[in-house]
Amino acid sequence: MAEACHLQGIDPQAFLNQLADYTTTETAPEVNPAALSLSELADHIERIHHAYLHAELPRLDQMVTKVARVHGDKEPRLHQVKDIFLALSAELATHLMKEEQILFPMIRQLETSDTVPSFHCGTIANPVRQMEFEHDEAGVVLAQLRQLTDEFTPPEWACNTYRALLDALLTFEQDMHQHIHKENNVLFPRGMALEQQKAG
Repeated sequence: MAEACHLQGIDPQAFLNQLADYTTTETAPEVNPAALSLSELADHIERIHHAYLHAELPRLDQMVTKVARVHGDKEPRLHQVKDIFLALSAELATHLMKEEQILFPMIRQLETSDTVPSFHCGTIANPVRQMEFEHDEAGVVLAQLRQLTDEFTPPEWACNTYRALLDALLTFEQDMHQHIHKENNVLFPRGMALEQQKAG
């Protein structure tokens, strides 16, 4: 490691310090969403999962398009992978915007208010139901991607880009499952319960 750092002009101790900082941040899997306040959990989801999607979706869009173009004749399912992924990516962009600009601010406002705020959509349960419906749709697409790629397993002849795409899609699936779990099973039920409690 010291030699690799030297070749890159990096101080080995500084590198180790950064690595230690990284492994103790909330990106580590041991974050317990149930231990966070609603506002903290919404912030965590935006910082970790939304930020990941904002960065990764454009990269995956390009990768899936390239791999389908180059290898689609040999593996026709790659055209299906491309089409359903690009559709999901577009849906997720709108989904994230609705959470960041509508639902999450409502949850934060609810948590800091003494009474139930007057929301434009009535109750917080209305946007929650829509987000859960969209999560279910995303889950169907994730299952399709897994099936069309043989569990994200590359064929023997796959090039490095093809293999990198399948690795990235597997990581994407794993992050989406964590993301949706934190919302569907923790943030949303607690937000609706708090609204009912403050309503009397």
